[in-house]
Amino acid sequence: MEICKAYRRVVENAVNLLREYYGIDYYIEIVGKGVSGDVSRRIDIVVEDYIADCALNTGFKTWILGEEKGLRRLVESPEYIVVVDPLDGSLNYALGIPFVAVSLAVYAVNNRNIASAIYSNVTSVFTNNIIEFCNGKTYYNKIEVTKRANKGSEVLSIYTENPLTLKIIKEAFTKAGLELKTRTMGAASLEASYAALGFIGQFAHLTGKIRNVDLAAAFTIAQALGAFTYTQPALGEISITRLETISKVVIASTNSPLLNILGEL
Repeated sequence: MEICKAYRRVVENAVNLLREYYGIDYYIEIVGKGVSGDVSRRIDIVVEDYIADCALNTGFKTWILGEEKGLRRLVESPEYIVVVDPLDGSLNYALGIPFVAVSLAVYAVNNRNIASAIYSNVTSVFTNNIIEFCNGKTYYNKIEVTKRANKGSEVLSIYTENPLTLKIIKEAFTKAGLELKTRTMGAASLEASYAALGFIGQFAHLTGKIRNVDLAAAFTIAQALGAFTYTQPALGEISITRLETISKVVIASTNSPLLNILGEL
């Protein structure tokens, strides 16, 4: 089975599972902490285990890196590494807020650049919007996207714990003639992917708490469409075989006011 088709089906299966269990209290109970140290709900573990089982059934020799159980060496000699956030926006899911996603990226085992997946997929669970990279092309809801859009240049999806940062950003936007509109929606893979597509002007995560599994798929989509991407550490230094936090992430248009103040963020 072709790799895109196989892992598209894995994501579809996970999305269907999340819809089936939505609103059932048993699945949103907190049951401990994952290897990342974050709180784990039962649904987080169930869907990550389910994705691992589905990956085994593809026939491809795969290792899987996930937030709940870290790196799963499903075979002795892998051909591919899959980096997955099986439920991005688990708090939204638990609270009944329908803004959550499944995010998955597949890498050839000899290619360790997190922005160079051979297949990536970010699917919005409840709207079923699908952002996909396959065979060197980007798709939105199965329609090829050949260049980044230029919408919402004033819109910034941002995660920060420093109010002074917002002040600096607002001043930069005002100087550029833009009235800053901020959003924080609770599903970083979707928000970053929308910035990569150009549906919003920019995405910034500056808390030092975002992980490689959260944004692996979005990084590939951003690179494919020529979006500006800034990370600390640099993209080439971010692992795809162990959980890591990324201290700063910016995905934006190449003329975003953020580019002028990166050193101040």
